[in-house]
Amino acid sequence: MRTRVLRAWPVFGAAVLSLGIAISAQAQDTTRTRRPTSQQRIPVTKRESRGEVDLNKMRADSIARADSLAREKMRADSIAAAEKARTDSIAAVEKARADSIAAVEKARADSIAAIERARADSIARADSIARAEQLRREQMRDRYLFNGSGWYIGVAGGRSSPMDDFNDVGYDSGFNLTLPIGWHKPNYLFGVRFDFGFDRFNGVEFSTLSNADPKVLSGTANLTMRLPLGSSRVALYGVGGGGVYYFSGMGSRSSLNALLGTDVLDANDEVGEKNKTKFGVNGGAGLEFGVGPAAIFLESRWVNVFANRKQDLTFDEFFGDRSKHIRWVPLVLGVSFR
Repeated sequence: MRTRVLRAWPVFGAAVLSLGIAISAQAQDTTRTRRPTSQQRIPVTKRESRGEVDLNKMRADSIARADSLAREKMRADSIAAAEKARTDSIAAVEKARADSIAAVEKARADSIAAIERARADSIARADSIARAEQLRREQMRDRYLFNGSGWYIGVAGGRSSPMDDFNDVGYDSGFNLTLPIGWHKPNYLFGVRFDFGFDRFNGVEFSTLSNADPKVLSGTANLTMRLPLGSSRVALYGVGGGGVYYFSGMGSRSSLNALLGTDVLDANDEVGEKNKTKFGVNGGAGLEFGVGPAAIFLESRWVNVFANRKQDLTFDEFFGDRSKHIRWVPLVLGVSFR
């Protein structure tokens, strides 16, 4: 029973609501019907028409001004946009120009830096080469006896052969010892040399004369000329100069003593041992082979001593027509140290 009452409540509520709406509508119609209406017409005057026209004009002016303001704003915006675009373009050009200048400057700086590095490297290499060359020269100087200054000293020995009249009057070949001391730079054409020599010849009998073995000490000053043969270590050289020759040990009555101007044919004349000092010249050539700090040389020279003998008929009758020169040729092999 209770359940049925609860179900009826919604239906009842809906009916009440519909009734309330209908009553309210009827009340509104009654009020509208009873409202008094005026029968008088309000005339429209020209003044009101002018106001309407003014209102329209004001509206049009407002619209025109709005349009003008809009156009001005658009123009200003356009100018601003164009100015901004121009400014941006100028800024872009300036930036591009600045970037280009910076790139060129950087390339120039890099190029200068590269050149400076190359120059520094070149100078360093040149200094290194110079230091190496200096070290090499110092090492070479240390190897030499005279530190590569051009001075040298040597010793040589060999055969010494009488020539012409010296050989014909009873003298055969002997030996020679030479001590050369000189100065000659490797790259120079000319140099100087002082030679100290000792020659000993073998004396044999000539007619009634018995010839002893004469000795000759000599000291000469010479000029040398050196010509390298494809290598600075091998060279052909010439030597020539003059000096003094001291003759000793030849015997009181010998052919050599007679050639030097002593009267050895007068049996009644007492002839003692007479040593002779004469002036002479020499000239020759040699071949030099460099071996480390030393040099081996093979040399031959022609020696001419001026006897300055007086004309003597007795001498000519006994010895024949002889020259007033004493000549011999030494051929020596030696070594020099620089």
